Order: sequence, then structure tokens, then C-alpha cells
Amino acid sequence: MKCSQSIRLVEDPRCRTCGYPIWGDAESADFCQNCEHLTPVYEQCVSLVLFKGAVRGLVHALKYEQGLWALRDIRVLMENASWPDGFSLEGQVVAVPLHPRKLRERGYNQSELIARELCSVVPGFHFEQPLERVLDTESQTKFDKRDRRRNLKNAFSLRSNRAIDPAKRYLIIDDVFTTGSTINACASALRKAGARRIDALTVGHG
Repeated sequence: MKCSQSIRLVEDPRCRTCGYPIWGDAESADFCQNCEHLTPVYEQCVSLVLFKGAVRGLVHALKYEQGLWALRDIRVLMENASWPDGFSLEGQVVAVPLHPRKLRERGYNQSELIARELCSVVPGFHFEQPLERVLDTESQTKFDKRDRRRNLKNAFSLRSNRAIDPAKRYLIIDDVFTTGSTINACASALRKAGARRIDALTVGHG
């Protein structure tokens, strides 16, 4: 991978809520300063790398420039990931869904491509998409933390032809953890539909 010297894999100790590394003494690994005001609906989020340098370029290319080649390098990140102690490497993988309009514009859902890549790397993960995006919300980049949560309220729901198995563990996949609002909104939809075990994973933490 080019520019590998700029890539920082996240390792323990890390925040359980957002996956950010914790340096120095911390009273609790459940929250860090990045997400102390977030009330997570999920149990744990893992971020593979810090969202800077080459990783920022990879995600940007995949998301905005039709850069499907970036999936090869993202796969390498997954293959070299440092998984938290006790984090189960099995379950149903759920990609953060795009609204149909945005999906038509982009031609693919980058989170779904990342999710499928993860499933090919970790045999215990299996892809399914029980969620859909029912509200065509504005870009999250325009909002602060509070407005991001408000912007995504009721944006996701269970597909009409899908059902949630309470016995299964669901792993939500997104490209970047920023404030956690998107993951939390998806987790809320899964929880409302009956999911009891929900975790999350992002490529980067920014």
C-alpha cells in the first residue's frame, strides 16, 4: 500500500463507543472525549485506523471518485486489523444504507462494498441488508453533533420483507466514525425491530 507510513492502526486500549485509541490514564474505556455526549444504542464500535493521511484519500476516492481500486487497500487494512479483546468475529454484517436517490447518483453503496470485503476477509461474518434509508436527508458534513442526530432521526427502518432474529448479533458497517450519529440511527432501527446484540465497525475514525 502506498504511503503506508501515514497509516495508524488502532490498537488497545481504545474507546468501546467509537473505537478511538485511549492514551494515558482513563477512568473508563466506555467513553472517550470524542463521544462522551453520545448515548450509544449499540454495544461496541471498532475503528480499524485513524482517518488521516492515506486512509483519508482511500475513503474519499471510494466515496466520491468511483475509486473502486481503493477496496484492495481497505482489504489490506482489514487483514492487518488489531481486534479488541473479546470482540466476536462472527455475526450478520449490515451496511449503512443509502437513500435510493443517492444510490442512483453514486452507482453503489460504499459501505456495502466495505461490508462485503470484510465478509470475504473474516469467515465468521455474513452480509445481509435488513435496513433501508427512508429519508433523503442532507449531507451530515453540514451539521454539528446535535444537528447530525436531529438530521438522522427516523432516517432508517427495517425493510418490509425482512425480519430481525433476536438471537443473532448484528454488526453495522460504515466508512468513517465522526460523531456516531449515523451508526446510532441504524442501531436504533435494528433495536426497534427486535435486535438485542448490536456492534459496529468503521474503516476510519475522524
